[in-house]
Amino acid sequence: MSSGDMTIYRSCTPVVDSRYETDGSQTPSEAIIEAVATAADVEPIELPPLYEFIDPDALDTLFQQHEGASDSEAVLSFRIDNWNVFVRADGRLRVCDGTKPIEPKPVFENSTT
Repeated sequence: MSSGDMTIYRSCTPVVDSRYETDGSQTPSEAIIEAVATAADVEPIELPPLYEFIDPDALDTLFQQHEGASDSEAVLSFRIDNWNVFVRADGRLRVCDGTKPIEPKPVFENSTT
């Protein structure tokens, strides 16, 4: 890690690591819905609407501006019920169980998912 890198920490147990497609075939908000549904072991339609937690259009616009740039350090985190969601501009997603605390660790430590 170079001296200018940003490190964001999580203190919850990772459940799902995923990616959104930066080629435009899938929006970040669609990938988030799928990842949270996988973490909760439910169908995406069973989740509350994403807009109850975050503006999906703003989220998609924010991350589509980066077009999957691997050098971009843009990270957004928010909560959907008990799930902590972390999204990176390079397409990586991580969903953690907020009810299972752990010692703080980097959100995307050496993750290549």
